[in-house]
Amino acid sequence: MRNTKSNSMADHLKAANLFGYQEQAPKQEPTLVATPPQNPTIIMAVYPAIIDTAFAQTMDNYRVHIAAYNYRTQAENDLINKHNSAVKQYILNNPLSELEREYVGFFRKRYNNLPAREYNTEVDNACKAHGMIVAKRKIQKVKYATEQVFQNLLSLYNSQLMKRNSEYIRLGVRTPRPIQEMDINAYLVTKMKRKEVTSLDVCSKTVRNHRKRLQEAGVFSEFIFCGSTRGVKVQINPEILTVLDLQTNKLTVAENQLVTSGSEKVLPDNNDTTRTFKEQYKNRNDATQSFDDKEFPAVTSSSHYKNNFYKNTGSKLKNSPEGAPAETSKKEKTLSEKLRDLILHPQELAERLAQGLFNNYVPIDVRLLYKEAYNGTLTTTEFQQLVIQDCFCNAAKLYRDTTPYTGSWKNAINCWLQNKFMNYKGIVFNKTNIVDDVQQLRWRLEHARKWFSRTGIKPLYPSNYFDITRKTSKEIGFEFTRKAWERHVKYMENQPAKKRKLERNAEARLKTINHAKKFENEIKRFLRNKITLPQLYDYVRRNLPTEFYSKLPETIDKMMSNTKL
Repeated sequence: MRNTKSNSMADHLKAANLFGYQEQAPKQEPTLVATPPQNPTIIMAVYPAIIDTAFAQTMDNYRVHIAAYNYRTQAENDLINKHNSAVKQYILNNPLSELEREYVGFFRKRYNNLPAREYNTEVDNACKAHGMIVAKRKIQKVKYATEQVFQNLLSLYNSQLMKRNSEYIRLGVRTPRPIQEMDINAYLVTKMKRKEVTSLDVCSKTVRNHRKRLQEAGVFSEFIFCGSTRGVKVQINPEILTVLDLQTNKLTVAENQLVTSGSEKVLPDNNDTTRTFKEQYKNRNDATQSFDDKEFPAVTSSSHYKNNFYKNTGSKLKNSPEGAPAETSKKEKTLSEKLRDLILHPQELAERLAQGLFNNYVPIDVRLLYKEAYNGTLTTTEFQQLVIQDCFCNAAKLYRDTTPYTGSWKNAINCWLQNKFMNYKGIVFNKTNIVDDVQQLRWRLEHARKWFSRTGIKPLYPSNYFDITRKTSKEIGFEFTRKAWERHVKYMENQPAKKRKLERNAEARLKTINHAKKFENEIKRFLRNKITLPQLYDYVRRNLPTEFYSKLPETIDKMMSNTKL
């Protein structure tokens, strides 16, 4: 038996070394270690997709990779079992001292967050320095349930690829590029459904655990953390992943080598350019759809993509110049596109205003303007033009009885386009700042219309009335209406206080009415001999204001006189 007491200087130095207080290595952050593939490569494709044969081949590669990984893991676990047996035998033959037991507990706490392989590496270092006193962790194999999670992740990844493909097809991009990373959101994986049935009945934590296990196995690599509220981005091992390039309808694997399945039907690929004829035919009949405007439907079959990406044979050339009958699909315009169509050239707007076409103009719904300001695609300049146009169309009601010239309207419009909603450097305000002034402009125009109607004064020509330098009351310009707006805003700010004051006065009146009614009822009860005079005085003194108590004798006399009459 060894001596458990350590009192000498040598023992203290040994304890310091044992707990790592001398020349302590900096603490390493726990990281997941994924087995990197040999000769890592990048998969290149134009329109990648994981469907049909590509999906099946990816799953086959996954199973082969996992089988090899589990075999290696079993070999590692055999060595770990031998190490742990040696540790047990060492401790049995050499019982640990109090200091060594504390060191083992300290070691486990310090490296508890490390993955199993990194933890075992630290165990080897500790055992070399202090003896066989720390046991290793077993390495977890990849279980069968992880394969189901990986299948669902592939389906989710395919939907991400198809969404990106639709964008690139719309933009006409046809250059091979590295495939995008997989965005893994554990919550979305748990909500995936097939035929209205949840695909995986697990929680988000379970999905994250499977994802970490796949990282350890080398299936996922290049882990990128994008925040606690967003998914993580990973790359699938190129030795496992196989994608179908929808541009060529060929399988693409590592090193961008194209693999064509022998069971696939080989179709002709005519690369003759017919863009000019297609555009002419589309403009003439509006019955075809160009390649750049096609979108992917939410399906997983490759038959549709073969029809989209392969030119048809000569037997179908008679249907249309592009080689196949195209389906007519009319997309509904977005709010931004509809608002953009409303914008007129300043000259055209001035001519229509001079013709009186906007005398009964109905302004654009301000809710649509707010929606465009916060979520639309109009530029700030386009939005500025739209708001100014809406304001001048709304101002046409001021000139129903007059006929301003086109040039007068044009000068006013140009003045506002060059000065309104801009800073001193000539930069247009943000759309959210512009839309906040729409209600103000409409209120000021309505105030001006009522003022001209009430006074009988005719407004100046638009070029003079909307001059931004006319700011006094004697100049009768639109800018002076800002004073009325400020008074209106101040008045509206005082409305809540006035309302509360009226409510308090009404409450006081109700209390007074109730007190008077109670006062009169108690006196009537006294006159009917239902209560005594002391009871009447006590009730009035305790339950009613003091003024009622002072008027009690006088009121009793009056009510007695009225009763006698």
